[in-house]
Amino acid sequence: MLTSSARFFYLLWGGMLLTTLSLYNRLRPPAFLWAWPNVARFFLGPWGRGLCLGLGLVMAIAALLEVWTLVDKLLVRFLSDSHREQ
Repeated sequence: MLTSSARFFYLLWGGMLLTTLSLYNRLRPPAFLWAWPNVARFFLGPWGRGLCLGLGLVMAIAALLEVWTLVDKLLVRFLSDSHREQ
């Protein structure tokens, strides 16, 4: 349960960060990528921003699926406990 919640927060934070950075054109490639200027320019161009935006949206959707399973596990646990008491 703890690993699922950590995975949820990681996916949510990463998805929101990548989406926000790519939407507001704040993406900055790391310094080692500037050894290959064409690769760095790709990430700064529209295709690279679109790729990062898509990856961020996939991470945000994965976070929604993860929270769905967390809520499902909690509901099953609470409902099974209430059925045992009856």
